[in-house]
Amino acid sequence: MNVFLNVGPIFRALTRHRFSAVLVVFQIGITMAIITNGLAITWDRFTHIERHTGIDEQYTFFLTSSGFTQDFNPRATIESDLRLIRATDGVIDAVQTNSFPLSDSGNWYELQTSTDKDAALIPAASYKFDEHGINTFALTLVAGENFSEQDTLWLNEADSKWPSHVLLSKATATALYGESDWQSAVGKTIYVNQRTPIVVKGIVEQLHAPWVEWQHVENSIISPARVTHNSARYVIRTKANRLDDLMQSLSATLAKENTQRVIRKIKSIQQAKNEIYAADIATVSILLVVIVVLAFVTAMGVAGLASFNINKRRQQIGIRRALGASKRQILQHFMLENALLCAVGAALGVLLTLVLNIFLVSQYALTPLPIVYLPLGIFIIFAISQLAVIKPAVRAMSVSPAMATRSI
Repeated sequence: MNVFLNVGPIFRALTRHRFSAVLVVFQIGITMAIITNGLAITWDRFTHIERHTGIDEQYTFFLTSSGFTQDFNPRATIESDLRLIRATDGVIDAVQTNSFPLSDSGNWYELQTSTDKDAALIPAASYKFDEHGINTFALTLVAGENFSEQDTLWLNEADSKWPSHVLLSKATATALYGESDWQSAVGKTIYVNQRTPIVVKGIVEQLHAPWVEWQHVENSIISPARVTHNSARYVIRTKANRLDDLMQSLSATLAKENTQRVIRKIKSIQQAKNEIYAADIATVSILLVVIVVLAFVTAMGVAGLASFNINKRRQQIGIRRALGASKRQILQHFMLENALLCAVGAALGVLLTLVLNIFLVSQYALTPLPIVYLPLGIFIIFAISQLAVIKPAVRAMSVSPAMATRSI
């Protein structure tokens, strides 16, 4: 209680050093605004990067087989390649597919539960692969069943035909039939682009679209098909710790197996993820550096101004010590003085934080600042400020009462 009785005298003392007090307040306020918004953006980008795509990202890679001779046989090559890859030691499974999450290429269709013109249109990314796709991508089947070998169709790139059965992601089934009734999609007929009827055979827990910034990224539809083309893309899932050596050995084996084509674009899913999120990763790294540097500079500024004020008030401190003030009381005085400055700075910081966030949202379409970041920012700025003033305050409490007899 005695500590808070000193608030009035402390405020009066601060008014005699207005410039340094105002400087500390503005430094704290600006730092809080930048750190709070920086942390919010950093966490938003981090969670964006770390979203789970639904597939095994750690032990999966892909490669492309491209034929270059006139008599190149795509279908025979695909069948031969898949037999060889699946039989290779260390390979869990493999599939030929038109696309995969994080590939940034593919196509999407609109789905409906009926052909009625008023029925909702649900966009969904389209994947085409055979019954091995569930195991290759490590997808979790939560309703219905997987494709059978008999379900798979061979299509050419110009063929618009659809197989009779498809799988949906849970998000797609939910969008079509509602949060509480998504499982009912199994066995029902849905329509692709308002005209093609297909039956839902099963539902997987999660499978992202190929495009990370697509607003319907959770929506996907899987059809059992192999598309013949001059190029074929294989996705291969390996056992733990076999990824690197199989990326090298399998690509070399496939190249030797058929000299009518070249093997290219050999890359792990993790590499593809790092590339597609390169800008976000750079943003997170830069913001973290800025936050740390700014926090350090602010701490040094607060400590420096506190030291300056203490040096100017050494005789005053000595008088208080001579009048009976204990070292603890001197320490409490300067810690409380700094806390009061920080409180004013934090109040200014809240205002500046909101203004800065409004500007960022309007100019760069960022997410509005969640309210939880305001108390977090206040806590961080108080922690930085109080830690910074400890050393100068300890020096202040070591001032001898004899300083009262010395001139300033």
